[in-house]
Amino acid sequence: MKHLELSEDERRTLREMGVFHPHARTRMRAQGILRLSQGLTLQKTADEFGVHLNSVEQWRQRWNKLGLAGLYEGRHTGRPRKWTPQQQQALGALAHSEGGSV
Repeated sequence: MKHLELSEDERRTLREMGVFHPHARTRMRAQGILRLSQGLTLQKTADEFGVHLNSVEQWRQRWNKLGLAGLYEGRHTGRPRKWTPQQQQALGALAHSEGGSV
């Protein structure tokens, strides 16, 4: 595998993201990219972070293709909402009338 080269600005940004970003997975990806740039193999990086080898390879590919934007989560659709907007509004009104919040 070719060594991952980073500029000093990229290193600084990744170090800061690895500590201060509000999302744990984004922090982990930033730290992982830094470790790869320090010469750690994909397998050793995966072992260090407790993830599958394919995950680290995906981080590397997304970094090469998208840069910092590749470290962020994609959209998760999840399960459809149980209640309609009207029902949600009625529940919110009920909560407020009882002194609570939504």
